[in-house]
Amino acid sequence: MAALEGPIMLSPRQITDSWSVLPSFLPLPGMGSLAINAFLLKGSEPLLVDTGLAALGDDFLECLAQEIDPEDLRWIFLSHTDADHIGNLQRVMARAPEARLVTTFLGLGKMTLLGCAPAAERVLLLEPGVALEVGGHRLLPLRPPYYDAPETLGFFDAKERVFFAADSFGALLPEPAAALEAVNPDDLRDGLLGWAAIDAPWLAYADKAALGRTLAAIDRLDAGTLLSAHLPPGRGGVERLVSLVRDAWSTGPSHRFDPFTAESLLGGLRQMERASM
Repeated sequence: MAALEGPIMLSPRQITDSWSVLPSFLPLPGMGSLAINAFLLKGSEPLLVDTGLAALGDDFLECLAQEIDPEDLRWIFLSHTDADHIGNLQRVMARAPEARLVTTFLGLGKMTLLGCAPAAERVLLLEPGVALEVGGHRLLPLRPPYYDAPETLGFFDAKERVFFAADSFGALLPEPAAALEAVNPDDLRDGLLGWAAIDAPWLAYADKAALGRTLAAIDRLDAGTLLSAHLPPGRGGVERLVSLVRDAWSTGPSHRFDPFTAESLLGGLRQMERASM
């Protein structure tokens, strides 16, 4: 596939019995392409996870309408308030008059400051430790292992063993891919580490043991499917993704993956000095 000149929307695709992806890709000059995914849980109480890029508003709404009549939506789960996650929130809520927004106190506060908070009666604030019951699915709120906004929440769908990891496990890829299985393993590893260094540069300074315990707990969830906002979805492979992150960030120094740290800068200066001799 040729290099992207702008964001594109791909066709929706079913992932599990109940979950579908509404995929798009955004080119990042000099770095590759980044998936921008929203997800849809079908059933008696349909739930949309995030609302994509505003620049793809018409295409996003058309993609959603291919999967479900927006008027049938009952829930919109917002992982966090970055622009690529709330880009079409107001348009979707206007098309889905019965839908309630699911967010946290901090998430609602940030939307209020941004001037895009829905009316109070259309908001459900998640309480710590309380599951969201949606059409026979129990969604257990879960803080992903790394993130770029403090209000970020994912969840674990206990019925279908699906882990939504928000921005975690995203990857910069050379070109768009519809499914994780189509991504070259080396490109996946490099892209996974590159995205983590950009989206969560604090990982270079994180407590390695604490991060390792979090990743080990994710392993023990035994999720069959991992959904990331920034990675093509695929069935299985969760253990592999967790292992890649663990090997990179939970053992030893991690600054080699971030070009903007003082350590990386010092290394570059030394190379320049040696080259000039």
